[in-house]
Amino acid sequence: MKAFMKTGSAIMFSAALLSACGSGEETANGNEAERTGNETEVGNPNSTSGGTNGETDTDEENEEEQETSSDDDAESEEEPVEIEFDPAEEGEEREAGVTKQDQYMQGGVFTGGEMKDATMIGNMEHGIHEGFERLVLDLHEWIPEETGEPKSVPSSFEVTKEAYPSRLVYSLQGLRAQPSNEDLPNLESAAYYSSMAITPIFDDTTVELAAYLQDSTEFEVYELHEPAKIVTDVRAVDREEDYAPVFSLRTASISEDGPIEQTQGPEMAFMEEGSENVRIVHSADSTLFVEEDYYFSLEEAEEKKEALENDGFEYDLFIEERGMFDVPENIEE
Repeated sequence: MKAFMKTGSAIMFSAALLSACGSGEETANGNEAERTGNETEVGNPNSTSGGTNGETDTDEENEEEQETSSDDDAESEEEPVEIEFDPAEEGEEREAGVTKQDQYMQGGVFTGGEMKDATMIGNMEHGIHEGFERLVLDLHEWIPEETGEPKSVPSSFEVTKEAYPSRLVYSLQGLRAQPSNEDLPNLESAAYYSSMAITPIFDDTTVELAAYLQDSTEFEVYELHEPAKIVTDVRAVDREEDYAPVFSLRTASISEDGPIEQTQGPEMAFMEEGSENVRIVHSADSTLFVEEDYYFSLEEAEEKKEALENDGFEYDLFIEERGMFDVPENIEE
């Protein structure tokens, strides 16, 4: 990763979990998704014997063409193809089922639940299964200063796959209590998840969580009733291509324990400037930052940065080069 700083207004942005889901949950096996690329074969040059001089010249030309073609193919195989992947554009919106259906997708959003109030997350657990990993959120009645009985149906929710960094973002409505870092599941043994964090949000009825991924995966989300649970399964997707890096236009990092105004301020300022993909992202050393957007070329990012600074944008801006699974840097002002 590289951070590019320019001079402007200031110096330069989801083992045995089913048992935890209640007796009503069905055991499900995930199958590995495989993806194979096409191979191009180059035929051998035709050989001739006893031909005329003209035929010999033609054969020599054919051999040279075949050798050139073979060299081109070899170079193509040595240089991986980089792809620009945007889950929001590549995916679709699906309604979460009420049982596991093996309907995975690599990008997009799952929606589910019902509009309810006075809800809280009672427990979060991670489990490793054959071919997939599972993250489960239990929903309970909210009672001040304590955890109530399990809800019968989850409150309204969305789970969205995002990129750079690859992560699953949970937005849960109708919740009256924010979870703490101690409530987050232990992901030390996870192969697909790397970490999970709480995103500060200026809404006392919404909870937002981010589960960061460390491998190419596809995901499926479904809900369980009686008791209410939101279940996310992720499994690997084999890829031969590399993901192209991006250039993130972002603010400096701040502590996760800092006041919400430190993220709300630049977030609202970006939106007022017309930015459409503003988000809060967690960075190294328990910090976070606000990202205006990410771009597939440094020139685009620099152009947007200059335009914002010329408009009098009041926050320091930085450009950070990142890969799909890179942990964003802790950039200090």
